[in-house]
Parts: sequence; C-alpha cells; structure tokens
Amino acid sequence: MSDTPPQGSADPGRGSGACPPSARQKVTRMPSERSRREHMLDGRRVRIVDLIDAGYLKPGDGLYYHQRIGEPPHEATVTERGRLRLLDGREFNTPSAAGAAAAGVRAVPGWSVWRRGLHGPTLHQLRQQLLKSVADEVSADSELPTPKDDLVRRRFTFLEDTHAKAAAGEPTSVTVRELITLWDLTDRDRAASAQVEADLANHNLTTAPDFRAVGLDSTVRLLQLPERRVEEISAAPDEAETKVAGAIDEESVDIGLTLGNLLSEDLRLAWVPPTASFEEVITMLQINDYSQVAVLANQYTLHGAISWKSIAEAKHLNADATISDAVHPAQVFDYDRRLLDVLATLQENEFIFVRDFDRKISGIVTAADVVRKYDDTAIPFFLIGEVDQELRQLIVNTFDEDTVRGACNSAGIGFKSLETMTVGQYQAVLASPDCWQQLGWPLHRAQFVKRLDEIRQVRNNVMHFNPDPPKPIDVAKLRNFLRLIRRYRRH
Repeated sequence: MSDTPPQGSADPGRGSGACPPSARQKVTRMPSERSRREHMLDGRRVRIVDLIDAGYLKPGDGLYYHQRIGEPPHEATVTERGRLRLLDGREFNTPSAAGAAAAGVRAVPGWSVWRRGLHGPTLHQLRQQLLKSVADEVSADSELPTPKDDLVRRRFTFLEDTHAKAAAGEPTSVTVRELITLWDLTDRDRAASAQVEADLANHNLTTAPDFRAVGLDSTVRLLQLPERRVEEISAAPDEAETKVAGAIDEESVDIGLTLGNLLSEDLRLAWVPPTASFEEVITMLQINDYSQVAVLANQYTLHGAISWKSIAEAKHLNADATISDAVHPAQVFDYDRRLLDVLATLQENEFIFVRDFDRKISGIVTAADVVRKYDDTAIPFFLIGEVDQELRQLIVNTFDEDTVRGACNSAGIGFKSLETMTVGQYQAVLASPDCWQQLGWPLHRAQFVKRLDEIRQVRNNVMHFNPDPPKPIDVAKLRNFLRLIRRYRRH
C-alpha cells in the first residue's frame, strides 16, 4: 500500500502545512454542496466519504493502524463508497468497527488509530483540518453573518480550543446547561442530544460524566475520546472498560431517563459511618426530615441503610440493640442506569443509592422522587392526549377519508386510516387551504398550523421521555391550544 497523498492535492498531514484548495482559497460552490458541508459544523458526524469529497483521502489510499510496537501494522484500503476494506476482504462503515475487527478486540477509537500512510496523519487530524476549512468557508461566504453563523463559529472555536486543552491534560469543566447553550438549546430532547454528541465526537471529545445522564446543573468535564492502546482492553472488560468502550462508540445511543437525571446538585447524600450512635442517626433523620440514611465506610463502600422502620424493628426485637442491628442491606446503581431498569427494586425497597461517574456513592433516589418526576410529565402527557382526541374528532366530523388522504399525499405524508392518524397528518390536513376553507373557522390558518407544529414538537419530547421536564410555557401552549380547539369545534 502506498503512503502517497491524494493526487492533485498536497498531503495535509506533512510538515509543509499544505492543505486542499478549499482551505487555501475561496471556492464557489453550489448552495446544496455548501449546505451539506456546513452541516458538519451543526450536528452531523464527519464520515470517510466527506474526507474523500474534500480531497483529504481518495479511493485506494492505504490506512495503517499500529497496534503494538515492533509488530506489523494492520492495513486497510479506502473504497469508492467511503468504507474501509481489510486485507481479508471485510468492509466496514466506520474506522472504529474496522479497527476493532482488525485488532480482534471489543472496541477501538478508530479515528485516532488509523493513519493515512505508514507515518501520515490520523483520520482525526484529517477530520479536524476539514472542519476548520469548512468553518473558514462559512466565515468567508457570509458577507452579513447571521446570529446562527456567529453561533456556529463560536461553537467551533470553543470545541477546537477545548480539544487542545484536553490533549494537554487540562480538561474544561462546564455545567450541562452551559454546554448546551453553545447549540442554543435549553433542554435535551433526543435530536438535541444527538446533535451535541456528534459535534463533540467530530472534535474527538466526550463528557465525563455523560451529559445526557445527569441533571442540567451538573458539572461535566470535556475530555479526549480514550486513546489507550487496545491491548489494554481485555476480552472480558470490567465495568470501567465498558464505559470506555461506550465512549468511543461512533453511533449515538438513546439512553433514556437515567438515575442521574433525577439527582439534584443542591442535595448531597447524607450518610453516617458504621460506628455512629442511635442518637446521631435519629438526629440526622429528624433534622433533614429523611426516612432513611446511608451507612458508608467511606464514599466508595456501602454497608447498607438505616431507616425509621429498621430502627423500630431492631428495638422491637431487642431493647439493647446496637446500631449495627438496625443496618439493613441496600442496593447501589450507577448514575447512568436507566430508571426503567430499577423500578421493581424501587417498588420493593422504596429507595436505592446512586454511584457517580467517579465511583463515589453520591446520591439517593426514592419512590417519592420517581413520583415527582413522572408528575412533571403527567400533566403535559394528559393534555397532549386530549389535544389528540379533539383533533381526531374534528378531522373525522369535518372531512371524508378521501379528502384527508389527498391532503396527506399532497404533503408527502402517507395515510392509512382516520383511526390511526398522527399529529403530522392533522397538520397536513389543516395546512391545506381547501380543507381550511371547508372547516370555516375565522382564524389565521398559518398561525394555527405553526402552533400545531410546536405542539407536535412538545409531544415528541414528552413521549420520548426527555430527561428535562416540559417548560411552563410549553404546558401553557398545550392548555391554550386545547381551549381554542374546543371553543371553535363546539360552535
């Protein structure tokens, strides 16, 4: 395999500092091409095919992965489709998958280990040069920068600087709330989290702890994606290695509502040592109005828990009982454990303890916490259900099925039956000028449909268990919209 740079472009990884034409001069591009490239700065993971399109790679280029010093490197070839083909003929869509297969291990940070040529730049270095060239193009092409242009540029600069600090061993610490404002976000629905994760991965960054699995006011560190040598990852990785492997996964995973999402940064875990007295425990319970307290040998070792119930049981069995007689077993789970996975344990024990990213036992989740969390979702959930019912009745009572099907087809949305309609289909029908005229409501169609689209987005967040509760303004939108529909549907 050759270590020759792509024909027609200088090698971006060599000391000459040369780079593809797109980074040296302003190049006129069609709007569709520019939009696709700019989207790499706004929540889309860079792919091998992007490096090919930009001239940093070409089909047939050899990639090398030095797994162990003194041993021959693994080899792969870049294909026309932007895949990596190993010597045995297997092809993979991502560098990480190709690296893991070549090394015969569970996980590999593919963008960091594969090099173009024996001693050339890593794929991550090529990716960074591509992102910088696109960011420069955005600035050069924007004669009158919009607020979004400024936000994209500011975010790129922050991530670039943050990566440099992380590489120097000086990770940046921010709250989750501060982090997501770089994307002009106030909460983390599925699409928002995927966007943040993709931009972080493009800069070889990850958060510790996982920004999706903790509260908005929790502090996270921005670290380099792990670059440890793969021989350190055993065939049967322990829990810590599993977290590393997850951090270098190139595909975003929807983790759902986690225990960390329920913990408040304002409340520290109250605990006592095994040597505590009854008076110390009872005072702590009463001062804080707690039902139970953790018994820890240190911040990492849980002995169990003491509750009013366990104290009463111990004293009932033996008036001379000691504090150890009142300690009952308790369970501890990691902060990123899905809430749904531990509901049965919570129902049986009424509480569980939570271990944070640093392995410290730092929080408690009670059945009451779960009730409060679901209560935050319950009101908008029921409002959404009533809005859906009202819209369905409105459509069924006003239009025949052929009219509804025609409106949906015109909007490019499939249609099965009136009984299985979605909010998007309601929107397509009511956005149709002919249908709106047939409805006969003296309201502004565009404003009504716009609000319905906002309701659809709120619905998606609620139904997908967004870890951050619906904002009061969104709940107000649901109430007002429901009231409006009922007012006009009954007249």
